[in-house]
Amino acid sequence: AHEIAHGAALAALEAGRADGHKVCAVVVNRSGVTKVLLSDDGVGLLGVETARRKAYTSAVSGVPTAKFAAFAASPQMQVATPHLVDANLLPVAGGVPIVTADGEVIGAIGVGGADDVTDDRIAQQARDSVAKIVA
Repeated sequence: AHEIAHGAALAALEAGRADGHKVCAVVVNRSGVTKVLLSDDGVGLLGVETARRKAYTSAVSGVPTAKFAAFAASPQMQVATPHLVDANLLPVAGGVPIVTADGEVIGAIGVGGADDVTDDRIAQQARDSVAKIVA
């Protein structure tokens, strides 16, 4: 629902601000289509686009982008790097799936604008903020 997506994106911006970071948060549905995009003033196009692609990657793969990045760096994937399979995939931490209590991926949130570790932490906090509603 739109309320869940907006709540998660807003929680991400608030978490970033609490740590002194200006970020962009994008929430997508399970197919990777953008539902909500919220961005602090001062976040550049790179932060916005990486947030979108992190959300997309997490939604379509069903795993956090930090885990996807480790898989993408593995020797098995050197023959078919992710960007050659799908140009929207971004194997960088900062995207996490939004999952129901029974394990269904219903979407994902991606955060961009800070470093990947910070983006990832903020994305997890934002996802956790809507966990009770999603369950």
